[in-house]
Amino acid sequence: MGARRSQTGRRPSSQPLGNLSRKLVAQSGGYSCEPRRYCSQISSCDEAQWYLHNCSWGRKLDRDGDGVACETLC
Repeated sequence: MGARRSQTGRRPSSQPLGNLSRKLVAQSGGYSCEPRRYCSQISSCDEAQWYLHNCSWGRKLDRDGDGVACETLC
C-alpha cells in the first residue's frame, strides 16, 4: 500500500508538457501563436488552419463557425 500512495502523489503535470509540445509544433511548422494575426496578415489556407487549431485565439479567424479559418484564403 505504501508504494501505491507514493505513486498517486507523484502525478506528472500535463500542463508544462502541453506547452512544450505546442512550442515544438510551432517551431517545426514555421508558425507561432505570437504575434496574433488577422486574416489579412496570413498568406495561406494551411497557415490559417494551423492558427485555428493550435492557438488559443485561433477561433477568431473562423467568423462563421464552420471550421474553416479565413475563407478568402481557402
